[in-house]
Amino acid sequence: MKQASGHIVHADECEIDLKNPYVAGVLAFLIPGAGHFYQGRTNKAYLYAVCILGLFFFGLYLGQGRVVYAAWNPADYRLQFPAQVCVGVPALPAVVQAWRNWNPNQQTPRTGNAWSISDFMAPPTSPSELSEWHLKASAGFELGSLFTAVAGLLNLLAIFDAFAGPMPLPYTDERRKK
Repeated sequence: MKQASGHIVHADECEIDLKNPYVAGVLAFLIPGAGHFYQGRTNKAYLYAVCILGLFFFGLYLGQGRVVYAAWNPADYRLQFPAQVCVGVPALPAVVQAWRNWNPNQQTPRTGNAWSISDFMAPPTSPSELSEWHLKASAGFELGSLFTAVAGLLNLLAIFDAFAGPMPLPYTDERRKK
């Protein structure tokens, strides 16, 4: 007989072992679906991974790879970024780029128009560069920002589910009365 290793949730006649819910929550934050996979809830793991990562990368595609970046200057404060970063590791390059490019005194324009890997998820260097991104992507920039932010918010729900487990629903009349 298998011994339970952590927090057990009872949903009617099913027992779900959440193992260590803190580890599951951290894994779910880092990579959507990883916390559920750790708990052995593979169907949910695949569902969350495909839906959240698919939405995030589709939004990134719509915005031509420019919609996920951290900017804390008053001219371009990214309200979407705290939601986007909840996707975890896929948004990590934006954090690295924000730290790498942070210069409170001046903004250094990029040289040339060619995109390079060192520009991936980097904030715009000027308002004119941001305007150019909006012009090139058209409505895709705003849709991409929205999709990536929604993916992060959905991952917050997945993190909570990995941490606390499923909410037991009353399937029997006896449980409904309680």
